[in-house]
Amino acid sequence: MKTLTKYLKNRIDVIDSLLRKPRDKYKPNTFHKLRVEIKKLNSGFDLINFCSTTFKRKATYKPYKIIFSKAGKVRELHIEDEMLNNYFGNKMIKDYRKSLKKLRLKAENDFFSLINKKLMDQLNKKHHSINPHLREIDSKKTSIYLEKKENQIQELLGKNIIQTEQIHQLRKELKILNYNKAIIAKEKQDKELSQQDVLTEILGKWHDCQVIIKHLEKALNQEKLSPAEAEQLKIIHSKIVNKRNILFNEIKKVKLEDALSRH
Repeated sequence: MKTLTKYLKNRIDVIDSLLRKPRDKYKPNTFHKLRVEIKKLNSGFDLINFCSTTFKRKATYKPYKIIFSKAGKVRELHIEDEMLNNYFGNKMIKDYRKSLKKLRLKAENDFFSLINKKLMDQLNKKHHSINPHLREIDSKKTSIYLEKKENQIQELLGKNIIQTEQIHQLRKELKILNYNKAIIAKEKQDKELSQQDVLTEILGKWHDCQVIIKHLEKALNQEKLSPAEAEQLKIIHSKIVNKRNILFNEIKKVKLEDALSRH
C-alpha cells in the first residue's frame, strides 16, 4: 500500500528530525508535536498489526512508547501551567508554581537524557523491519479493519453508564480511527470541524482536566503547602473538577451516527 508506506516514512522522518533538535530549540509545542507524530505512527502500526500475522507491534513500538511517555510528563506539566495561567492568572499559588517549574525541569532532563545514539540506532533498525509487512495490506483487510474500529467506538458510546477508563479508551480508539481513515480513504482534513472532530476535541479537554486534577490532589495530600496556598488549590481543584464534569456530560450526549460521520 503506497499511501501507507509514504505516510509512515513521513512520520518517521518528522520524529527523527524532532529528536535531533537541540534542547534550546525545544518549545512546549515541540513536545506536543512529537507526541502527535508518535500517535500517528502507532496508529499505522495498529493497522499493520491487523493485516499482518507476523508483525510484532509491541516490540516495534517499544522505543517509541518510552519517548512518548517521557515527552508526555513534560507536556502534562506545560498544560497544567498554561491552564492555571488562563484561569487564575500568574499571581496565585506562587510556591506551587515554583514546585511545578522544578518538576518540569526534572521531566525535561529525563527526556533529553533518553535521546542518545543508542536510541537513534534502535529506532533506525525498527524502521527497516516495518516494510515487509506492508505487502500484506489490501483493500479488503482495511475495510474490515475500519468496520471493526467503528464498532468498538459504537460500543463505547452506546453504554448507558460510561466510565473514566472507557473514556480513555474511546479517546484512543477515535484517534486511531481518524488517522487511519484519512490514510486509507486518501482524504484531506475538512476545514470545518465535523462531529467526530468535535468529540475528539472534547475528549482532549476532558483528559487535560483529568491529568491536572490528579496532580493537584497529589499536591494537596503531601501537606507541604501553606494554609493559604492549600485553600487556593482547593478552589482551583473544585473549578477544574466542575469543568471536567461539564465535558463528561457533553461526551455522553454525542450521538453514535454523528461521532462516526464526516461532512
